Amino acid sequence: MSAQTWNAEATEDPVQQVADYLQANPDFFQHNPELLTGLELSHGAHGAVSLVERQVRALRQELAEQKQQLARFVEVARENDLLSQRMHTLTLALLNAVSFDEVVNVLEDKLHDDFQADAVELHLFTQAETDGDANPDLDGFRPFLHHGKPRCGRLPKTQLNYLFGSQAGDIGSTALIPLEEEGVLGLLAIGSHDAQRFHPGMGTEYLRRLGEIVSKTLEVVSEPGF
Repeated sequence: MSAQTWNAEATEDPVQQVADYLQANPDFFQHNPELLTGLELSHGAHGAVSLVERQVRALRQELAEQKQQLARFVEVARENDLLSQRMHTLTLALLNAVSFDEVVNVLEDKLHDDFQADAVELHLFTQAETDGDANPDLDGFRPFLHHGKPRCGRLPKTQLNYLFGSQAGDIGSTALIPLEEEGVLGLLAIGSHDAQRFHPGMGTEYLRRLGEIVSKTLEVVSEPGF
């Protein structure tokens, strides 16, 4: 009958017999394509459709999903490329800064204009302030500073007040970036009015790079008086 013999006596169930035969001969429809158009499958409200039509519909749906996924990949790639360009521009601007005030101005201008930040605050500390009780307001930030990794999300009101002062009431989410280099210890706070702009699940690789760039820049410029 084909490459293999169909043992009709192997089972009394004809449905199982057909299933066993097709499983044993997966190329059956390849050699008998005309049978596909004659097979009908229930398709809900659309009535019966041939197996070929069912497969075509499934392939079209799969193709549409793949196109949507590809479109998302392209959009993410464009966003990453744009972000890389903006990071490059920010880095060049920081390299040209020759004083602490210029560093602060560059951060405020670039993060507001190119990264749509609603608030930008830079806080630097002495080692004594982070280790001891000299600055009680730092109690909620000491673990973050010692952990050394950026953090995104919503902050308690007391921390928002400390970071953003009079702007605290308008901040819905924050990106916190630790700053640490020779002679430099602090944090850069970027605030947004949008509560979903900075969330715990977002990637922080670019924030980490920004922290490294800012830390290194602050190391080579004149330090502010503590």
